[in-house]
Amino acid sequence: MSYATDPTPDEGVAPRESGTQALDRALGVLLAFRGDAVERKVSDVSRELGLHKSTASRLFRALADAGFLQRNEENGTYRLGVAVFELGARFLAGIDLHALARPLLHQLAEREGESVNLAVLEGSDAISLYVVQGTRNVQLVSRLGRRIPLWCSAAGKALLVDHDDDALRALLATVPFTAMTSNTITDLDTFVAHMATVRRQGWALNDQESEHGLRVVAAPVRDRRDRVTAAISISGPIFRLDDTRTRELTDAACRTAAELSRQLGHGFGDRWGD
Repeated sequence: MSYATDPTPDEGVAPRESGTQALDRALGVLLAFRGDAVERKVSDVSRELGLHKSTASRLFRALADAGFLQRNEENGTYRLGVAVFELGARFLAGIDLHALARPLLHQLAEREGESVNLAVLEGSDAISLYVVQGTRNVQLVSRLGRRIPLWCSAAGKALLVDHDDDALRALLATVPFTAMTSNTITDLDTFVAHMATVRRQGWALNDQESEHGLRVVAAPVRDRRDRVTAAISISGPIFRLDDTRTRELTDAACRTAAELSRQLGHGFGDRWGD
């Protein structure tokens, strides 16, 4: 957002703005409270935004009257007001993972032509929450509500990306690690070692571990508290997903997961103190 510097007015009085210009500047004032700046001086904000000090003062007063800012009467600085918190609380109450993910998953499946899945963690399984079939021939047939083993699925691994070794051992201590194919990891120690790579790279691969001829990539979705709340995976037949194509789909899954994370408020938790 850019702001034109106010022309120097006669007798030190800033000219009145148009409605659109005033709104643009008021939003700029609110956004100036991002980061570690809990309280701000009018003079500092006016200098940052290139506003005449009288214009900035008028905006600060109007925002304070509306509850978006609160003035510290002892030193004249301002902090964000309760109206900002109320709007944020309404945003958080209205977050719907399924509703936010749905258009992004359809766009991803249409763009890449492969099947896309949204999964969440439930106990020691991943649950398929939403599936979009791809547009190319030969597609993975999946269903909603399907339980996906964590140790041999890309989505399952992505959901566990923040689990350290002890947490993995506690969660999967009683899991049978049944061999689905010759590529399936069949013991806890090997899986824990494998997850170190997944944590380091930030995404997961199922390379014919759950089904012969199937390759799947997945990326974690995070909420505003930076917790992994879901995983987005893309799957396809091995003859179509060579190493180059797998890297492309990995990037696509990571981009979509990052966008869904952003819409869930990821990266904004520090503004709420959590």
